[in-house]
Amino acid sequence: MDLTTFPAGHEARIVALDAEPALALRMSELGLRVGAVVRVVHHARGGGRVVAVGADRIALDVAACRGVHLAPVP
Repeated sequence: MDLTTFPAGHEARIVALDAEPALALRMSELGLRVGAVVRVVHHARGGGRVVAVGADRIALDVAACRGVHLAPVP
C-alpha cells in the first residue's frame, strides 16, 4: 500500500521508499525513512498528503506519495 491510498488519521510504518536518489535523501533527512512510523494527517487536493513524523508535519506531492510504501501499525 502506498501513501496515496492510506486513510487519514491512521499510523503506518514505512516499509520501502521508491524515489530518485535526491528525493530519497531529502525524505530521509526529514525523518521519512524505512522503519519510521508516520501518521497521515491530511489528504490534500490533487492527491498530496500531510504526514506527521513525531512532532513534525511534512507535506508531500502525489508523485512523492506514490513512492512511500506503508504497512499498517496495529
